[in-house]
Amino acid sequence: MRALLIAMMGMLCASLAHAQMQEVVVTANRVNGEDYSRMPAVTITKQADFLVRSVRLNNDTRSDAARTEELYQTIKDLLGAAAKQSGFGLAYGEDFLIPITAADYKIPLNPEGKRPDASYVDIYIKIALGSQANVSEVITKLNGFIKNAKLTGRTEIKPQDDLALSLVNPERFRYEIIQKISQDATQLRAAVSKGCKVGIEGLENRVMWQRSDISELTLYIPHRVQLTDCE
Repeated sequence: MRALLIAMMGMLCASLAHAQMQEVVVTANRVNGEDYSRMPAVTITKQADFLVRSVRLNNDTRSDAARTEELYQTIKDLLGAAAKQSGFGLAYGEDFLIPITAADYKIPLNPEGKRPDASYVDIYIKIALGSQANVSEVITKLNGFIKNAKLTGRTEIKPQDDLALSLVNPERFRYEIIQKISQDATQLRAAVSKGCKVGIEGLENRVMWQRSDISELTLYIPHRVQLTDCE
């Protein structure tokens, strides 16, 4: 029983650590009218942690072993180049990004459609956005990094889609949002009647996000404020 409890505690700690380090990727789509209408009135705006570009590494070397080695060597060289420049990193995944590191760079490769002698892998190249970052300069650095990538064998690199953003652990803004919701509810009661009772539903929801600018995200918690028993 004690061993089982220790194992469960270890799994819980690992799960919490993973949740705290989650990095979400946000596509280039900005908030449209329909998205805006679905948002609650209370939101906050934050600069993203990283500017992100999705790239596809293609390779059509005939030998499967050689093709795999060429793709992985290209990833290793990208990691080496990133380590020499401040703020760069590599990752893969879909909604949540998984870091690519020198110790863990052999990520799953994909067959190229109907061609048995071609493979590809989609990865993200990201660059940190500081609080005083000049976004145009950061974009130029990111595009230059991709353009100057060292490619092994028959590997090609092709940028995919537009620039995206990523944010590490959106839940770290939870109580900043909740505090703003509370302040708004207090102002709402004062504007209607100080005798009203205030109820707020939905604060247990997770933090949500939408892209609002080239480097900014709008964060919110879906919630509902109710005023009852107003005099």
